[in-house]
Amino acid sequence: MLLMSHIPRTAVITGAGSGLGRATALRFAAEGCRLLLIGRRERPLLETVTLIERESLNGQRCSIAAVDVAAVGAMEEAIDNFAATYEVIDAVIANAGVNPQRAIAHETEDEHWDETLRVNLTGMHRTVTAALPYMMEQESGAIVTLGSIAGQGAMAARAAYGPSKAGVIQYTRNLAVDYAKYNIRANCVCPGFVITDICRAWVEGLSKSERQAIEDKHPLGLGQPADIANAAWFLCGPDSRWITGVDLSVDGGYQA
Repeated sequence: MLLMSHIPRTAVITGAGSGLGRATALRFAAEGCRLLLIGRRERPLLETVTLIERESLNGQRCSIAAVDVAAVGAMEEAIDNFAATYEVIDAVIANAGVNPQRAIAHETEDEHWDETLRVNLTGMHRTVTAALPYMMEQESGAIVTLGSIAGQGAMAARAAYGPSKAGVIQYTRNLAVDYAKYNIRANCVCPGFVITDICRAWVEGLSKSERQAIEDKHPLGLGQPADIANAAWFLCGPDSRWITGVDLSVDGGYQA
């Protein structure tokens, strides 16, 4: 097989209204990508577009779709509409995820268990499978899913979130094996603690000793959203053409 990879011209990014997804949108826009930005609510997506336009990062080439990634048919419609304009889907960054409850197993409420797996696994699956027919036809593509250090090893009070992210990692490996014959690569980025708005609010609710314990587990300190965006860009570009099926820890040394 002749391995081919090029700089992505188009990208679909879920969870693009905030945090890691917004940072990824900014990075891919800076590289000249035409973007489909997906999230549950329209307003945060428009705010991301405004930030891109403010920095003159290709804002006129952004499309948005305010949909639930796990809803049947929603991702197919959004991606079909985008592909009708741009014809190819070079990259998919399946970033949308939730963690509605930090709890141990017997204290995890059914609704939170169901929502975590519905968004983190089913939503990722529906995002990827909506794009795969285009990638298969063009015989190229890069898929990046968002795992977590909580999916690579056990963490306290992550009875739903940890298994959902472990599932993301394994799903990505299966993609890598099943679609390599189409020159489609699939890799998973596993962040450590990154200072997003949600993470910052949670950390601020901890005691000083609890915060220090988390920081001490990251030899390089806590991460920034751009650190994850940079990894996603690398895994979608030509410099990673022989990398697939990897769960890449981007965690400031946490796993070490």
